[in-house]
Amino acid sequence: MPVMGHASATAPLLTLAALAIGLLLGFLLRRQTCIAASKGEALVANEIEAKFRQLHVLINNITLPTPDGTSQIDHILVCRAGVYVIETKHYQGWIFGEAGQSRWMHVLYRRKSQFQNPLRQNQGHVRALKSCLKMPGVPITSLVVFTGTAKFQTPRDPAVLLLNELIPRLLQSQPSALDETQMAGIVGRIEMARRRRSLETDEYHLSFVRSRMKAYRYRGR
Repeated sequence: MPVMGHASATAPLLTLAALAIGLLLGFLLRRQTCIAASKGEALVANEIEAKFRQLHVLINNITLPTPDGTSQIDHILVCRAGVYVIETKHYQGWIFGEAGQSRWMHVLYRRKSQFQNPLRQNQGHVRALKSCLKMPGVPITSLVVFTGTAKFQTPRDPAVLLLNELIPRLLQSQPSALDETQMAGIVGRIEMARRRRSLETDEYHLSFVRSRMKAYRYRGR
């Protein structure tokens, strides 16, 4: 009888221990995902600020209201050629995905996981921005940038870039679509519509301030 009592007392403890381990692993996995996402966004922001020498304003980590909730956009780049909505992905391993598929596959050390097609995801961001701006004549381009070491095992859509391809893509010869007044109006509407910044977004807002000051310096030349 004492043995049975000991076993019955131990079972709940084992259950609690397993639950605690599961919660800890879940937390660590979510934290790792958030760190990777933040790293990718920082890499894209730094790449643009360091190498894109044209008049521009870069706004990072924007949350816009939508009819059914919110839309969180990694980067909005406003420049002479128009507006770029940039979705960032940071992965290692292999990527399998085509434009027409709803889900893409990530393979790392034989571990497979699926994620939403970022092209479709970013189209939702573009729709949210268009609704915010209400400026039909403004050209808006969707780009997806992969910043990690992952290699694509399927053909990449032209709108899917690696980090070292981003600046050459932005520097492609394009007619000027926006003047400085229009650019300022676009930035103003985004700033008015975006949700209140949190501690997480303040770090990225510093990049916006630096780019805006850069625009002022260009304007004075």
